[in-house]
Amino acid sequence: MISPRNRGTRFSYLPVIAGGLIPGNPGDPQGAHGETNPTVAPQLRRNSLGLLDLVFQGITHIAPAGSIVFMFPIIARQAGPDMPISLLLSTTACFFIGNTVAEFSKYMPSSGGYYSFATRGLGSRSGFMATWNYLIYDLLGPAGALGFLAYMLSDILRSELGLKIPWWLIAGASFALIWVLTHFGIRLSIHTTALLGSLEMLITLALAITFLVHPGPGSSYVAPLRLSSSPHHLSGILGGMVFSILALSGFEAPAPLAQESRRPGKFIGLAVNLSLLVTGIFYIFTSYASAIGWGTGDMAAFASSPNPFYQLGHALWGAGWWLVVLALINSAIGTGMACTNAASRVMYTMGQAGTLPARFGRIHPVHQTPAFAIAFIQLFGLAAVLIVGLLFRPADILAFLGTLATLAVIILYSMANLALTSYIRREHPDDFRVSRHVVVPSIGTLALLPVLFVTVYPVPDWPYNVTPFLFVAALIFGFGYMQWCESRHPGALRRGATMLVGHRTDAEGDVDWDSPVPPNQ
Repeated sequence: MISPRNRGTRFSYLPVIAGGLIPGNPGDPQGAHGETNPTVAPQLRRNSLGLLDLVFQGITHIAPAGSIVFMFPIIARQAGPDMPISLLLSTTACFFIGNTVAEFSKYMPSSGGYYSFATRGLGSRSGFMATWNYLIYDLLGPAGALGFLAYMLSDILRSELGLKIPWWLIAGASFALIWVLTHFGIRLSIHTTALLGSLEMLITLALAITFLVHPGPGSSYVAPLRLSSSPHHLSGILGGMVFSILALSGFEAPAPLAQESRRPGKFIGLAVNLSLLVTGIFYIFTSYASAIGWGTGDMAAFASSPNPFYQLGHALWGAGWWLVVLALINSAIGTGMACTNAASRVMYTMGQAGTLPARFGRIHPVHQTPAFAIAFIQLFGLAAVLIVGLLFRPADILAFLGTLATLAVIILYSMANLALTSYIRREHPDDFRVSRHVVVPSIGTLALLPVLFVTVYPVPDWPYNVTPFLFVAALIFGFGYMQWCESRHPGALRRGATMLVGHRTDAEGDVDWDSPVPPNQ
């Protein structure tokens, strides 16, 4: 587990992780002039998103600016100036994990994302538990980032401008903003997400270029490229990979937007891989520049600094360091929106299937968004932030909730990798390839095992030592809910295998959503 080790230090932030419808389309509940058709139940707005929209959905879910500021010092603790090598290897490993989402989306695109994938591949009960992990991951992860953003802004405003604004008030305003931007239509939220994601990457890129132009004392431009530069050599580079994989998690976010995208059978998998490629290259470059800007000969100080980017931003940009703060705000709000868009579509699918209350499966008749699910996600996230921030400390919010999200995403990715092998072998035997459908997902799962190990050992300090127990308790509660749900609504779990799942109709990636192919028995 990763946790803040510097107590009582200012800015001591070391967390764990991160087009319109065609008139006459049967999926369009509105006519050509936008009037509501009362005879058609509201549905998600189909054919709204292009490839670039989906790519930014994945990038902002990963939250590159936040990961750079908060995760690079942790990676440097292991890899030293060799951070770029750790991130290069981790990006490669994540392509093995991303292959699972891309393959599933090619054969059975769905607004359920991992819910549909795991249920179809592993069966109804295992699929539900995989999805339960998904909800833990995609509800608590962004909540932690937003809560910590509120704490950070409150501290900065107090110390820099003398303004005393309670952190919980900023947190409430952040969740409210995300609710507004995601409630009033998918195009509004996705375009805002793309704008925020672009801005955070441009600011961070400009800072990285500044580092290269103004290298730190004793810097060597070739040091980050030599394996021997790591204080622990190869073992240090491998140790840095653990945290680098965590910094890349979130690439799967385009999958639940399948029903709202154009050519989902092609674009979803392509967007997953492109978001990984763009973010991976971005991380490799910025980590190289960060080592140069700090000083490759003193990376131990970079790793132990409460916030090295705060120091570098002040030193090199002066008053312009506020742009770094802006990038962090964009990153937290952007990832909150991306996670809300993804998780709300999964919850909508579960509501349609009956594994969540029916109100989760309802679509707003005007905005064509799962309004109840969106509101629930914001209220749940705010409650989690307030509980952790008030029960412990606001400085603990991101690390505490992020650890829970980390445990959940490891289980989720691993179960999905197993599901792919089972699904292709059973339902598409002619397409089954050992290399693509056994070896590749297995490598992805093996890459996650060290992440799981360092998340729970060595046992961290209070309050982070209780997170594994809370995670197990959440799984037990989910299992109990699953049993109750099946007893009250027989067949609800099984419906998850076909609910809102389309099948590809041509090589261009077009999908038929109205005639789903049932699973093979």
